[in-house]
Amino acid sequence: MAHWNEIDNISEKLLKKILLGENKADSIPSQEDHGRLTDKYKNWNALADQSKKVLKYDANKAFQKLQFQKYRRRKIITGWSIAASIVLLLSISIFFIQEAPEVTPVSKIEPGYKKATLTLSDGTSWDIRETVQVIQTKNSELKIDSSGLSVHSNTIAPPQEETQYHTLNVPRGGEYNLTLSDGTQVWLNSESELRFPSQFDTNNRTVYCKGEVYFNVTRNPESPFIVKLDKGEVTVLGTEFCTSDYKSSVVEVTLVTGKVQFKAENGDSVSLTPSQHLVYNTTNDSISVTTVDTRVYTAWKDNLFCFEDETLENIMHTLSRWYDVDIYFESEDLKRRHFSGTIEKYSNIKSFLEVFETGTGIKFDIYGHKISIRQLNK
Repeated sequence: MAHWNEIDNISEKLLKKILLGENKADSIPSQEDHGRLTDKYKNWNALADQSKKVLKYDANKAFQKLQFQKYRRRKIITGWSIAASIVLLLSISIFFIQEAPEVTPVSKIEPGYKKATLTLSDGTSWDIRETVQVIQTKNSELKIDSSGLSVHSNTIAPPQEETQYHTLNVPRGGEYNLTLSDGTQVWLNSESELRFPSQFDTNNRTVYCKGEVYFNVTRNPESPFIVKLDKGEVTVLGTEFCTSDYKSSVVEVTLVTGKVQFKAENGDSVSLTPSQHLVYNTTNDSISVTTVDTRVYTAWKDNLFCFEDETLENIMHTLSRWYDVDIYFESEDLKRRHFSGTIEKYSNIKSFLEVFETGTGIKFDIYGHKISIRQLNK
């Protein structure tokens, strides 16, 4: 604060000369003083702090103090008016400097990457990405490297022993994959979760999942693989399939190879064959099965997003999870427009949206990590 003392001294000399009616030419700071004063006031934060002192200045007390000095009343009033004007001008200037809104630069929106949180059965949590590390548990070894997480166990849990489950949670803007102790491969999309044991018991292989998860199950006729969902479950012997329950009232299962059986929470069950897509609506307990191009539902595992006659609302929800952005629509009509296309998961979303704008009459405005969608005027 030493430099502020210097500024105070210069300012005080100027004010005294004005108030006491000294020579106007003498009242102007020297070129040297002016240079020092200008340099000091380049520090806006310091200027703002000093302005608080200025705003606390008691004009009445100062005026009363000046009345005791042997100068003509008119000159005192005139001088004080000038001084008060200087103080007021300085205060107003500082006010506008401080209150001027900051312009937030548009930050680059990066695609997601491999990241997750692993919570062991004892409550211990690990932030895992691609760093090589080994975690020892009671009955297994969890190895983490650039290929993901792998669970290694040399024993099978006795039937009478309660199975201990670990939890792998993938946040927005993330993805992760792991290999379970039986060799089953699992891919988790953004905002997804998998609860799995260090080792499976002898009767079955049961896991719990939320969000969107792809399974390539190791075949074992003696031990069925069961995926528990909030609103149902899928039972398999050996196959590739994808589950999705992002929507609170809808469960989706897409079968790539093999055969699975889906059992709804109301007890209804349906068997699927390859290329079939099941949708279970929990609102009215309805189950529908259609034949589809499975790539549309599983391409995310292979670093692509495929959309086929999909609503803009669902397309943007998918992208929002991966790029970790918030989406705002100007109107409900925009949400219901349908589009088809493919985007690479690791592409620049800004470039994709610019291409999307061409010929659609839709404008995407990016503000930091928020995207506002509006219809251009025709």
